[in-house]
This record gives sequence, structure tokens and C-alpha cells, in this order.
Amino acid sequence: MMRVIVRNCKIYRDQGVIENCYLIFDDGFITEMGIEHNMKQNFDEKYDARGRLLLPGIIDAHTHLRDQELRYKEDFLTGTSSAVLGGVTTLIDMPNNVPPTDSPQRLKDRMKCAKGKILANVGFACYPSTELGVNRRMIEEGAIAFKIFTYNFMSGDRIERTSLGRVLKAIAPLKKRLMVHCGPKITYDLVLSSLRSKKYFKLCKLEVQAVKQVISLASMYKPLLHICHISCPSTLKLLKSLKRMLNITCEVTVHHMLLTKKVIEKRGVIAHVDPPLKGLKSSKELLRLFASCDVDIVVSDHAPHALEEKICKYPKPGFPNLQLMMPLLLTQVNKGLFTLSTLLDKASARPAKIFGISKRGLIEVGFRADVVEVDLKRKIKVRSDMLVSKGKYTPFEGMTLQGFPMRTFVNGMCVVDEGFVVGKGHEGAILRGPVESVVSNG
Repeated sequence: MMRVIVRNCKIYRDQGVIENCYLIFDDGFITEMGIEHNMKQNFDEKYDARGRLLLPGIIDAHTHLRDQELRYKEDFLTGTSSAVLGGVTTLIDMPNNVPPTDSPQRLKDRMKCAKGKILANVGFACYPSTELGVNRRMIEEGAIAFKIFTYNFMSGDRIERTSLGRVLKAIAPLKKRLMVHCGPKITYDLVLSSLRSKKYFKLCKLEVQAVKQVISLASMYKPLLHICHISCPSTLKLLKSLKRMLNITCEVTVHHMLLTKKVIEKRGVIAHVDPPLKGLKSSKELLRLFASCDVDIVVSDHAPHALEEKICKYPKPGFPNLQLMMPLLLTQVNKGLFTLSTLLDKASARPAKIFGISKRGLIEVGFRADVVEVDLKRKIKVRSDMLVSKGKYTPFEGMTLQGFPMRTFVNGMCVVDEGFVVGKGHEGAILRGPVESVVSNG
């Protein structure tokens, strides 16, 4: 059993920051915390935080870690290395892989592929079946959520109610979150033509329309819905009156809050993402709604591609984001755009509750020791060549960020020390739903 102490640190509580604190980890759990420590006990590892702030690791519910036949884009080791450098200690991996994560056997294969190659904890979302029994077996194998794209159920601008209805019916009794990407498939040509024709606002209409259709159908079956990467304030306003009645949760991404369509004009295909970036008014309103109670969680939608897949006639949507997650969010805290309490709730505590990830997301005795030591004053200028992801590009290029993870602990083990990855790949756990259990990743 490994015993670790982190001393001379600050810990955030509702009443504010408490100084001169210490944390003790035993066998991956937080077992003691308090003010000062006489250091007379024996520890396997001792860390001096030098007065820095300790925060719970981010739980990022929307990532694409690639690997398997897409390992040329990203693999589990590079993806989770990016995560822990960005203060992210737990991730949910989306199912649109090659092969897709769409059956109990393919889920087992994906977990086997990840074993021994993850520095952060990883849970897996699956494509649902129209058969209740198949979905139940995927949960038994460890599926933490399910995911669909509405464009796979669309005829023109309309969702085929019969085909999607069969999926919702086969999911609802299992009480597992169904993550929904709402909207048609967005191509770069569509984005450019919309920008040129001054009809960019129609992209928000398409998002709202898809959400309305999904909710209308879901009201018949009452599945636990989670609406992914909302990019338009009008969508959030639609959801506000319906969320509690239908048990709907939702997310926004860091890029939809912090970037605008002007970045598309400046950086071109590098900034291409689905859903596309919107105008300044929309991003400011998303940020305001995030600071209120209208957004449940924040995610990265980390989606790296090979550079040649971005700079081509039909560029792929998405970009790497994990390494910048905590710096991007702490920068907004430093600017006063939302509070540290809001960040901790929507980046750590609430994702754990929504997806049934137990004993993570808080710094509390009895919780797993997923902890990030941050320097709130340290500034960095974003450069593509600093990214450890295989995707060496970012629409945040040149942006100055303030607030940087210096150490990251996953299950009580140090995986980032003074801003450098020191983990080997066995530190993260493979998470299993419906109630989390941990599978050895050694």
C-alpha cells in the first residue's frame, strides 16, 4: 500500500481558500486532510506544494481518444497524457471509433486496448442497440453511457421517429445517460457558404430544431438524456423549462464559450468543428449562462485528427483540447467571468453525479485521490508545438492563459510533476457502470 503526503498547500472550501493544509493518500484514496502536519509519520512519497492550490481533477465527459485503427490520430497514452497535463483526471470516451464501440465484445476489446496505456481514469460510452438485452449486456461489460448522433436518424432535416424511437425505448429502462449530438452533419463547405451568405444564424436554427425533435420523441419513453456540446444560447433557453421535467442534462465546450466564428476566418480549417463556432454575441451569452444554473457541465470534446485530414478538400471537424482544459477555465476565473466554485461544480462534481462516477470529483476524505496542484499566477502562451497530442494544432494558438497545473495525481499516484508527464500508463483506472468499480490497469 502506497502512502503519500502533499503538504504546504491550499484547499478550496465553500467559505474560501484555506492555507497551510495537507492531504494524505493511502492506496489511492484521500484518508486525511487538515491544517499543518508534523511529518513524523512514514510516507512512501512526500510532496511540497509550495503554497499552491489543490483542486479536484476535472472529469471530462466528452472526449475522443481514438486508438485502435485510428491510432494515427491519437492513442490512449498520448490522449491521457494530454489530459493529465490539462488537469483532467477522468474522461469518457465516445464510441465513434474504428471499429465502433457498439457491442459487448467491441467494448471488451476497447477496454483491453486501453489497459496499461492510460494515465487518467477512462469510462467508455457505446452506441446503443435497438435491443434492450444487448444494451444491458454492454452495461454489464462496463458501458458508462450511450451516445447517438441525430444525423444518423435523419431524412433531410427531419428525424425518423420510428428508428430513433426504437433506440430510446431500448435505453429508457436501463437508467443510463444517452448522450445526444443534435443536428445535421456539418461540413466545412456548409460553414463557409453560411458565412459568405450572411445566413450563419440558420445553423442555430438547425440545432434547436434537432433538440426539439429529440425531446418530443423522448417524452414518450423518458430516457435519461444528455444533450452534447450546445453551441447556441437559444438551445439552452429551450432546455431550461424542460430539463427537470424530463431529467435532461446538457454540456457546453470550452471552445464554444471562448472562441467565435472570427477564428474560422483567421485560422481556417484548424478551427473547423461540429457544431461550428458561432458569433461573439453567442459565445458571450454561453459564458454568461455557464456562470448561472443553465449549463450542467463543461467538456473539451477533444477530437484530434492527423494534420493532413484537416488541411484537405474535405477537412475533418474537431481539434485537440484536453491539455488546455484547466488553463482555459482558470483563465476565466482569474478574469472574474465565473467563480472557482462554478468551475469545480461543473467541471468535476456534477459530471461525477450525472454519469454515476462514485468517489471522484471532490477533495474529501474517502474519495479517490484525483487531485491537481495549480499555480494560479503562472502564465503560458499557447503554441501548437507544446501539445503532446498527436494533433499538433489548436485554434487557441497564441492565446495567453493564466493558471497552470503543476502536479497531477491520479488514484494517489503522481503522473505530472512540475508540468512534465512522469506517469507510465498504469496509473489510470478503467471505469465501469452502472455503479463504478475499478478494473486493474496494470
